[in-house]
Amino acid sequence: MTDDRFTSSTSRQAASEAAGAAPWLWLLALALLLRLLTLPLMPLTDHTEARYAEIARLMLQLGNWVSPHVTPEEVFWAKPPLSTWSQAALMALFGVSEWSGRLAAWLWALMTLAGLRWMLGTAVSAVHRAAMQTALMLCPLFFLCAGAVMTDATLGATVLLVQAAWWRVLQDQGQARRRAGWVLGLAMGLALLTKGPAAAVLALLPVLMHATWRRHWPVALQVIRDPLVWLAWMLVALPWYVLAELRTPGFIEYFVLGEHVMRFLQPGWKGDRYGFAHAEPLGMIWLYALLAALPWLLAAALRLGWLRWRRGAGAAAAQWRGTLGADLACYALCIALAPLLLFSVARNIIWTYALTALPGLVLLCLGLMSERALAWRRGWGSAAALLALMAWAFVWKLPAVAERSSDKVLYEAYRSACPAQDCALSYMSKPPYSAYFYSAGRLYAGMPGTAGKPGFSVVSRPAPAATLACNKDACLVQANAAQAATPTLP
Repeated sequence: MTDDRFTSSTSRQAASEAAGAAPWLWLLALALLLRLLTLPLMPLTDHTEARYAEIARLMLQLGNWVSPHVTPEEVFWAKPPLSTWSQAALMALFGVSEWSGRLAAWLWALMTLAGLRWMLGTAVSAVHRAAMQTALMLCPLFFLCAGAVMTDATLGATVLLVQAAWWRVLQDQGQARRRAGWVLGLAMGLALLTKGPAAAVLALLPVLMHATWRRHWPVALQVIRDPLVWLAWMLVALPWYVLAELRTPGFIEYFVLGEHVMRFLQPGWKGDRYGFAHAEPLGMIWLYALLAALPWLLAAALRLGWLRWRRGAGAAAAQWRGTLGADLACYALCIALAPLLLFSVARNIIWTYALTALPGLVLLCLGLMSERALAWRRGWGSAAALLALMAWAFVWKLPAVAERSSDKVLYEAYRSACPAQDCALSYMSKPPYSAYFYSAGRLYAGMPGTAGKPGFSVVSRPAPAATLACNKDACLVQANAAQAATPTLP
């Protein structure tokens, strides 16, 4: 009888948790669907998105899957190719378009969410697990990166998989622990193929912090001593590094010393071959992280105030221990703090560098919420309102903003005026990456046109009155004979 009562109680608790988690899982599915449907709505923007999309298109066009190229003649040494491989593969499968290029980021984001689900396992309730996955998806930075042609979604997925594997190593025993260690090694190899040594540091720093803080070094040594862990990451990553150096000598020197040392230590670093160095104030990464997870940080701040007022000092720590457990709460703090501390002393950073801190921040913010509060309509209803706001932004607002930072509108105007695309097209200054992408690379060789056809030019603003289309920087105009003869700049 006692066993029957226990089984019945457990069943009721599981049913209650499932009912509480259901609204969050529906919101997660809707958020993923929304991001998938909005992938083709915005043109590829300069400089970042259009550049990486063009690198993937060139990989497909040139058939060179070892050394990515930023132009047909210039190799791209700034990043390893895992992200580009995924983008180019989907372009090969579905055709070259914004949707196929961005689909890779959506799939990597899906992998991140799955990694978080695997990491949390039974460490938190089903309600918290679903809410944390949804909250991560609805972080503004994560939602944006989940459909952008950049390396950040790939980096976030591979880094989190390393960190999730470490937590599973701690939770599992025997052969299951060894398998989690092998996943850690495999994920390390993937991270090295995404952003090189920087990815390894971002992935392992929270693990080392946590192992030191919580005295897990005996377990860490078990992983380190397993030869299959080392074999996994070396077999995944090292062959490409060796082959890339053999194909294009000098790659490793530039990539390791330049991109991973000088870029972060020297403000305004002049050695960047593919862009320009940023010179942000020290500690700017903290502001980027604040904006990246703003909705949940605000909710956590309100919850902290409420806990202190109703339950007194120590209530927040007690809530974290009750929701996450002390060890997971500490690990979440390490995941959140590691990239922020690492980039606090760097000035050459951009706002997407806060992405790998988001899983830790989400765990800490939602760990302050009780299961009952999350299961209430007020809890998931707030997330639904946030999703509605994102739908408005990504369906109506941002596409119009993005058009002003892309040459797609100019090339579409040219194609409308010259459907056969055999008219001359020239740029009065260096074309941006989006021009190369939307022209399918025709601009590399110039577009002199055929005799008897009109010519068109892209000129900088302010433009003549008779323009066919404009973005924020340039306008397309019909050229006179002299302008039509002007060669396109490479």
